[in-house]
Amino acid sequence: MTSKVENYLGFCIRARKIIFGAETIEKQKRGVFLLIVDGGIGKNSLKPTLAAKERLGCPMLMTAEGQLGEMLHKPAVKAVAITDNHLASAILSVAESDSQFKLYSGGNN
Repeated sequence: MTSKVENYLGFCIRARKIIFGAETIEKQKRGVFLLIVDGGIGKNSLKPTLAAKERLGCPMLMTAEGQLGEMLHKPAVKAVAITDNHLASAILSVAESDSQFKLYSGGNN
């Protein structure tokens, strides 16, 4: 069964409103409305993603380990950025009621 978040991520991919990978996210200057990070992301990939979160001023969701790659059908992906405001807010509103997502607030989640 696919979740609503998985459906929204599919919309993002089809609309080309998603950026894959911590290094690519780090290069973004603006236009990112939501970051989603896999719980199994390495420290070296998490650092630039956190820096981008601070610089871009957008919220960041954490999934359970391996969950993000499974939802995207791309197992190697550990971080994505959503570049559409409406899709980002839709994902956030659905993720609030979903236990597999946590809003990252800093420190150890």
